[in-house]
Amino acid sequence: MKHFRLIILVIITGCSPKISEHFEQNRYINNYNSFIMNDSLETYFKTAGDFDFVTNRKALKKVLRKNSYHFKNNVLVYGKTNIPPIYEYFITVGKNLSFENPKQYIVFDTIIGKEKFSFFGKPNKNEGTNSLKIDLQRTFQSLEVGKGYRKEISSVMEVVNRYENSNKFYFALNEIFEYPAYDKQEDWTKLQMELTFSSFLGNNDYYEKFLNELESNFKPNDTITNIIKKESINNSETIEKIIDEAKNHQIIMINENHFFPNHRLLVSELLPKLKTIGYSYLALETLDVKQDSLLNLKNAYPTLETGFYTSEQNYANLIREAKALGFQFVAYENMDNSKDREIEQADNLFNKTFNKNPSAKVVVLAGIDHILEKPTSRGKNWMATVFKEKYNIDPLTISQTHLIAYRKQFQCEYCLIDSKYFKNDRLNSVDFLLLNNKNIFQNNWDSTFPYQNKSDFDVQVALFYANEIDKLYDYHNKAPYYTTILKKGQKYNLPYNKGQKIYLFIYDKNGNKVDEKIITPSNNG
Repeated sequence: MKHFRLIILVIITGCSPKISEHFEQNRYINNYNSFIMNDSLETYFKTAGDFDFVTNRKALKKVLRKNSYHFKNNVLVYGKTNIPPIYEYFITVGKNLSFENPKQYIVFDTIIGKEKFSFFGKPNKNEGTNSLKIDLQRTFQSLEVGKGYRKEISSVMEVVNRYENSNKFYFALNEIFEYPAYDKQEDWTKLQMELTFSSFLGNNDYYEKFLNELESNFKPNDTITNIIKKESINNSETIEKIIDEAKNHQIIMINENHFFPNHRLLVSELLPKLKTIGYSYLALETLDVKQDSLLNLKNAYPTLETGFYTSEQNYANLIREAKALGFQFVAYENMDNSKDREIEQADNLFNKTFNKNPSAKVVVLAGIDHILEKPTSRGKNWMATVFKEKYNIDPLTISQTHLIAYRKQFQCEYCLIDSKYFKNDRLNSVDFLLLNNKNIFQNNWDSTFPYQNKSDFDVQVALFYANEIDKLYDYHNKAPYYTTILKKGQKYNLPYNKGQKIYLFIYDKNGNKVDEKIITPSNNG
């Protein structure tokens, strides 16, 4: 009997979950990404920000007991994604250097000193395998062990936050450009922010450089190229076709890539024509909470508080145009991270428009995939999918993003293609696809005035409407109607409308004001 108890004890002990003695020393820091540091092990690594980590030893034991595979080394970290695609991973550390490759896991491992660090990723029901592999590899590559491991956590997004309510875009771009990115994930975030802030500055060399970097590896699909050549309609025909289709719908959803300002120009061009056929609401994903109510007040105009992307001049001018046409603004973004973003967006959109006015006609400008009308292969429902199924209102959906890399192959300002010609499920999840080559320098000003950058360095010029500035120092909080980078010593013709008073401010790359002028109807000729 004594021997039997001993055998049972050995079996129980052998099967008990093995948790690292360093587990309680993990520090979890969320700063757009998730950072995990362990001072006792002198380790650091970074993951995506959408993970829930188990930080309680008792809870981790429950997870490990349910897990079919028993790791050879002790578990240091366990996390699971909190948004689709759902997957989980374990990180183990120990002196067992033998090879492990269980079938249900993706594995990355390395030996440092006398210990092996292993990263085990497990997809949920065979979904999200590709995303898991990419994310797990990035996390593995971020691993630092030893005295040089990072104790201070920072992200390029901290720089972005500092300039969220600033119109000194050149200053922000310069600081983002100088920010040290330590891994591929941070490099990608940095490039997106470089693209964003350089796009805020109109036509400039920085934007072209970053865009070329983004698109350098693109290889066109000949089948798609031939369909575009054969089936697209171009330029003014595109506008006419969209308006004709919009007559048969109550809502039109157009998407944008947030660092392609010309995507806003399509909406600007459509708005007057959509107004004549009854459209009267403009729903903008980027609007901050309650900013629609402020914009709907008499004599309102966009400010830096209106929304992050509305600080970009073409977006701000789109709002100004919509305001002049009499559109009612709608903010519909989900502000509760505990809720499903797509469902909340769809509900907010409906409740602020059709629920109040069943005969409403609505224009929506949304981010990339939110306008997809079909679930993904993993079962994710986007905002338009939810809206269509839940409220039985069929949107007219036009994607400017899903063929975006093909635009350079064609000379048209706009190329519109019916999605029925594509067999790809993603491409035919909208009604139409559009290639946009519109020049982001709008020609809706009636005149120009001369200005020379007499500095021996490049500067940012920012032009503001005087009627949007109550006091001269208010320009710090305003959205310019025009801004770009002026090269040193060069002369420019800057845009304005005759008879309108404007303010001109010049910033260097460090945000210092180096010139200012008041341009009045009497001196702007």
